[in-house]
Amino acid sequence: MGEWQQSTHRGGDTTDIRHSSFNPLLLKAPVSHKAQNKYSEVAAHSTEAVLFFPSRDELTAVNVKQGFNNQPAFSGDEHGSARNIVINASKIGAYFSSILAEKLKLNTFQDTGKKKPQVNAKDNYWLVTARSQSAIHNWFTDLAGNKPLTILAKKVPILSKKEDVFAYLAKYSVPLLRAAWLIKMTCAYYAAVSEAKIKKRQATDPNIEWTQISTRYLREQLAKIAEFYHVSSNQGNGSVAMPQEVEQALKQWEYNEKLAFYLFQEGMLERHEYLTWILDVLEKIRPADDELLKLLLPLMLQYSEEFVQSAYLSRRLAYFCARRLSLLLSDTPNLVAAHSPHMIIGPNNPPLAAPSPTATGPVVSPVQLACSDFFSCPQHRPLVYGLSCMLQTVTLCCPSALVWNYSTNESKSINPGSPLDLLQVAPSSLPMPGGNSAFNQQVRTKIYEVEQQIKQRGCAVEVRWSFDKCQESTAGVDLID
Repeated sequence: MGEWQQSTHRGGDTTDIRHSSFNPLLLKAPVSHKAQNKYSEVAAHSTEAVLFFPSRDELTAVNVKQGFNNQPAFSGDEHGSARNIVINASKIGAYFSSILAEKLKLNTFQDTGKKKPQVNAKDNYWLVTARSQSAIHNWFTDLAGNKPLTILAKKVPILSKKEDVFAYLAKYSVPLLRAAWLIKMTCAYYAAVSEAKIKKRQATDPNIEWTQISTRYLREQLAKIAEFYHVSSNQGNGSVAMPQEVEQALKQWEYNEKLAFYLFQEGMLERHEYLTWILDVLEKIRPADDELLKLLLPLMLQYSEEFVQSAYLSRRLAYFCARRLSLLLSDTPNLVAAHSPHMIIGPNNPPLAAPSPTATGPVVSPVQLACSDFFSCPQHRPLVYGLSCMLQTVTLCCPSALVWNYSTNESKSINPGSPLDLLQVAPSSLPMPGGNSAFNQQVRTKIYEVEQQIKQRGCAVEVRWSFDKCQESTAGVDLID
């Protein structure tokens, strides 16, 4: 420390700094108010003070009076030990509970619904009336064209019925991407209106609502088409001219079926409900409605990858395909039962034919002979190919849907047994497009291997999965895929 001298004059207190290394910040002795001002002037004008008062240190009255206090940023014990800290079970539980509470707080999304800006329906939407037909025509023409959606979003038409939007979209052949945008805007409008009317928001799923609207509209169009097919089939030669209304319904069906597939892929439809609706439509087709079945087969095959994700839906679909194929093949006199029963079944149940266990591979010649008439018929060839393809897909991708099940009084199963019980031939022997190519033979071999697994699992189900009742050859086989 430097020297300190203080002298009193008549004009007041003065202070002299006699050593250049003196730092008044480290001074702890009492200093008068005038002396503090003197120090401040020295620090502001002296070049030496720059060395003793770095720029990062704020020269406040407290620092001048008490000195610079160097405190580390971390106030805890950086290098100590917890050996001397008393921690009991209650403290550990409290600490852990606080950690879990903080984790729950950070992982919880805050409800920002009240902070969202309210959508003003009058600004971006306009209700369609009978007088605005010309305006809506121009708007849908722009939507089907190349006009930017940002411009069209300024005034979005709201139709009186939600299902009417599908009719307008098909009428103007709007691209699927832009059609999905309009459905989203319509959904946003009704969501804003419902939030404005209801104080407590209800957790409504728009996917389910629009799935029901879409399927209801498709069902209406399909009913018109089916009625025309019934009339034409009753008149015989099918020379009935298609009315304008039926042509319009067919156009609406084709467009909205593609739109529904696009919405399905975008996640805008409820998957299980839409697939269930397809199955309901297929199961209600009458045996004589081959034209209607031909119309719906592409729809079924389009969702084949989705059907096999559910064993329940796959089993229902397999029953439908097996019934229709059995109905078609039963009318063929060339079909011979060349295979042994598919699995052990009761004496009252019809046997399920499949390739013989002693055979080295699938046998296709009897079925080719039986289906030779169908291959030359343009009416039934797509039906046989489509139903066979779907059943073979279920066999490969979801074999559990074809396993034989018991039929008991307590069971509520509508379809006991196996879907393959209804077929006269095994899936590996059903026809495939392309004939007996090398690729088809590989596929048939794979289907045949899966059929053997289904047979083994069916036998195990019949004996209640009791290995004591199974043969030694099948006791050690893994029957669960």
